[in-house]
Amino acid sequence: MREARRLALLQRQALLAKVARRQALRGLADALAAEERSQLIAARSRQLALASAPQPGATSGAALAARSGFTASLAQLAVTAAEAAGDAARQSAWQAETLAAAETRARRLAEREAEVRAALDAFKAKREAAHAPPLARKLQN
Repeated sequence: MREARRLALLQRQALLAKVARRQALRGLADALAAEERSQLIAARSRQLALASAPQPGATSGAALAARSGFTASLAQLAVTAAEAAGDAARQSAWQAETLAAAETRARRLAEREAEVRAALDAFKAKREAAHAPPLARKLQN
């Protein structure tokens, strides 16, 4: 029963491919979420940096220095978040490639499983036909 062993092996491989596909989907979703989060942080940081720019009027040197420091920190946060968004975009692209490979593997395994299942069914039908008792001569006519 070589076909039965092959079918069992292919079913295990299909299960592993299904798990790999699920993990790739999860990784892609996580990478896309991280990219979106980083883009939102970068945009919000830029908005806050623009809003905290020094206002016209009299102010002390300490207040001006503190405001400038805060603005510089926000600008640096925006740059860091934009870099993180770029990293997340590259991770998303890689995860999409991984998902495509996992789906291709799962599809190929499903095709092979169908072929082996058909071969197994044909083998069983042939074996049953060989072991079928001959009919009486009157029933054949």
